[in-house]
Amino acid sequence: MQLGWILLIALHAMATVFWTGSTFMLARTGGANADVMFRPQMGAATVAVLTGLGLGGLVHAGLLGWPRTVLMLGALAGIAAAGVQGALRKRPALAHRVAAPLLAVALVCMVIARYVG
Repeated sequence: MQLGWILLIALHAMATVFWTGSTFMLARTGGANADVMFRPQMGAATVAVLTGLGLGGLVHAGLLGWPRTVLMLGALAGIAAAGVQGALRKRPALAHRVAAPLLAVALVCMVIARYVG
């Protein structure tokens, strides 16, 4: 079972790093070539959200209080970022400039959750 958790964490981290990094790059370049990156980004977002749900159910199910609250805040920020990128697909510069800070919040929440509380 531990190998399953490791694989789930690895998939979650890799998808999140790709999605966040490419979003920051596209925000910096004003959305240049965003149409080419849309499908890979949304694929990574889907993997990140689904593996995050899996981790939440398996690994973090026993968390209470602030750690769980911080993780849920990060999850909501990530889901909001995906929604913004999908809804504003025709305006890629704006989509990525709005999604980038949301993904930064998600990433920070993921990193600090175990240390709060």
